[in-house]
Amino acid sequence: MSIYRVVPVSGVISTDDIIPARYKHMYTDPDELAPHVFEHRFPGLAAQFETGDAVVGDSTFGIGSSREQAVSALLGCGVRLVVAPSFGRIFYRNCWNLGLPAIELETASLVTAGQLDVSLQTGTVVVGDEVVRFASPAPLMIDMVGAGGLLAMVLRDRGAPAGTDGRMQA
Repeated sequence: MSIYRVVPVSGVISTDDIIPARYKHMYTDPDELAPHVFEHRFPGLAAQFETGDAVVGDSTFGIGSSREQAVSALLGCGVRLVVAPSFGRIFYRNCWNLGLPAIELETASLVTAGQLDVSLQTGTVVVGDEVVRFASPAPLMIDMVGAGGLLAMVLRDRGAPAGTDGRMQA
C-alpha cells in the first residue's frame, strides 16, 4: 500500500483547467508546466503540491483535449495519484500511459480526508477506519505505473539502457 496526501479539487475539471492551453505549446518539460497547473481554476494551488500527492476530485476529471501535457504537468507538480468519480476517457488513458494511476470511484468520503492509503493490487483505499473498494487495474497496468509509463515499460522490456537521469533511452 502507498500513502498519499489528499489535495481536493471541486467541480468538473477540464484539461484546460489543469494546464491552460497557451502553456501546452510553450513547454515540453513537466517541470516548466508544473507552476501553471490549475493557474486559472485554483490560483496558487500548484505551489502547494508535494511529491506523492493525490488529487481527489468530486466530479468528472480531465475532460477536453487529448494532449498529454495535462498529465505530465500534474506529474511535474509531484502528483502521483488521481481519484475521481469519472474521467475523460483520453485523459484517463494518458494517465496510465504516463505512469500516473487514475482511480475511478465515488469520492464523497475521500475529499475531506487528510491522506489515503491505496493498494492498486487489492483495489482498496483506506481512509481512517473505512475501506473503499475499486476495480483493481490489470497487472499490466500496475507494471506500467511501476516502470514509469508505457514507453518506459516497453523500453525496459526491450533491454534499452537507462539514461543518467534514470529515464530509459531509446
